Amino acid sequence: IDLAPDAVVGFSISSNNKTLTSLQQSGLKVIYNGDWTEQTPLGKAEWIKFFGALYDKNAAAEKLFDQIEKDYNSAKALAEKATTSPTVLCGSMYQDIWYMPQGGSWGALFLKDARANYLWANEKGTGSLHLSLEKVLDKGVNAQFWVGPTEFTSLKDLAAANQHYTQFRAFKVKNVYSFSSKKGKTGGVIYYELAPNRPDLVLKDLIKILHPDLLPDYQLHFFEKLK
Repeated sequence: IDLAPDAVVGFSISSNNKTLTSLQQSGLKVIYNGDWTEQTPLGKAEWIKFFGALYDKNAAAEKLFDQIEKDYNSAKALAEKATTSPTVLCGSMYQDIWYMPQGGSWGALFLKDARANYLWANEKGTGSLHLSLEKVLDKGVNAQFWVGPTEFTSLKDLAAANQHYTQFRAFKVKNVYSFSSKKGKTGGVIYYELAPNRPDLVLKDLIKILHPDLLPDYQLHFFEKLK
């Protein structure tokens, strides 16, 4: 409030956000950013136009999004040339629950466009599945790839967290890829900071992981193979 900004950009999962309401009552203009409600990779990225409008850089934002959209669609078309669809499992355990993307979620759509056989692709919804370890083992023990095991940055850490993880084929053959090991200058995970705005790079990463022959010279931007 003391800074007296022209506007405060925030988000709310309901109409009852006490902090933002207080700011409005103090006379500040509050603008809601709704990018988190978008379910498609390009839909989420298109919110760059929102910030372009805020900073009076509409043309630059339009140009940037158009390039991202073009690159994403080019990568998607490239993935369609793949001759295989490797099986994939995602996520990991938090306490007693394994969280996995539902079939219509943002994360699952990336896997679809990368020509992956995501084993939970038919699960309806745009949020997260809450599964038991037993159910994930039953369905995913032989998955060829394990993508995005949340905060883990090494196979050793993964095994130490839960010895059952070592039963998965992807763990045994070291086909586990995490986005948590690559961090920015301030220590934040780059994936969380940039992935929603650069779906083209996320898709290229997944294509490189699943179909490396299609992008022989590409270097992973967000993901890293766990050792």
